[in-house]
Amino acid sequence: MSTREKVRFGKVMLTGVKHGTSDKLVLLEDDQGDILLATGTVIPADISDGYAKGCLFIDTNVGTGVTGLYCNKGTKDSCVFTAVTQG
Repeated sequence: MSTREKVRFGKVMLTGVKHGTSDKLVLLEDDQGDILLATGTVIPADISDGYAKGCLFIDTNVGTGVTGLYCNKGTKDSCVFTAVTQG
């Protein structure tokens, strides 16, 4: 994580910093440092670590009519992001 300011609300932290050297921006992490909410132009690769189970990822590089919201249904040690759809 970067050394930018972090704001803590109890055990939830609002960070807004880059995740490693990637284009992913971490918006929220828990008290263990696992990511709860992030954005970026590419969905994290399966088996990436650091994303809490249930983490939401917003893909900011999608076309109209295509979902940009993904949920980690894997674990914090091995993520598996799947599209969140309506219905």
